[in-house]
Amino acid sequence: MKKVLIAVVLLVLVGCAAALVFTYQSLDTAKGELQETKTSLNETQVKLQDTAKSLEETQHELLDTAKSLEDTQQSLEETQQGLEEQKSQTETYVQLYESGLKELQNREDEIDTLTEKYTSSQQANQDLQKTIDEIRSKIELYEDTLGVKVFSGVMPPYGSGNVSSIILTNQSTAENPTWGNLQAFLKEDKTDKNIYVPGIYECGNYAQELHDNAEAKGIRAAFVTVHFLDERPHALNAFKTLDKGLVYIDVTGYTKPVYLANLDKKVTLEKDKQYRSSLLFPDGWFLTQEKIIVKSIEIYW
Repeated sequence: MKKVLIAVVLLVLVGCAAALVFTYQSLDTAKGELQETKTSLNETQVKLQDTAKSLEETQHELLDTAKSLEDTQQSLEETQQGLEEQKSQTETYVQLYESGLKELQNREDEIDTLTEKYTSSQQANQDLQKTIDEIRSKIELYEDTLGVKVFSGVMPPYGSGNVSSIILTNQSTAENPTWGNLQAFLKEDKTDKNIYVPGIYECGNYAQELHDNAEAKGIRAAFVTVHFLDERPHALNAFKTLDKGLVYIDVTGYTKPVYLANLDKKVTLEKDKQYRSSLLFPDGWFLTQEKIIVKSIEIYW
């Protein structure tokens, strides 16, 4: 029994020893696996650290990218605002361009109209010039027939007394008078009272003074030169009255005082006819007619 017990104990001990051996082997195996696991964990930790570092770098890159995107968005907004302003300016330019085109079209229409008018005016001018030429021819014929030449804006090419050239003073506001108005002016005017002084104050001086006095009073007047058949010239005045037509007035005085109220004379002039004059305000006086024949007449307005 004792031997059996010892045998059992030995068996138990052997089993325990075997178990212990097995356990130690298992522990060694587990220790090796743990070591491998630790090594794997260390490698994994390193990888995780690398991954974390990579993630951190990626995060920085993402932050930089986000900032760049923000800057890009701001730039895009500014660009969009600039584009909108350019669009507005472009629309304004388009409106100005369309307005300019319309204005240009209007100007072209005006030019076409003016061209038509110019063409018409040229034709009208040609017709007018033709008419003027015809009238001029008729006037020249009438001048030859009547012995009268009419000048406008031209100074008489003569002198008188101590004046080498007759210079007339015309007033732009002067108008043709009625016969009554002309008579009233002549009655008040004292040019006829001047003394005739040969070589100093002669007929041309009388006519010039009366002309200027009449124009100053608003009465349109003309200087008239008469040539006689004996080549002797004489100066007087002409007025185109509204109711009596053209009248010739001679206010030439005498070489000594004449006690008449007025020496103004109305004259009848006609080519190849006798020069005739009569006192406008006779007061019982009359004039002796000198038999001189008119050759030609020049009227300077």
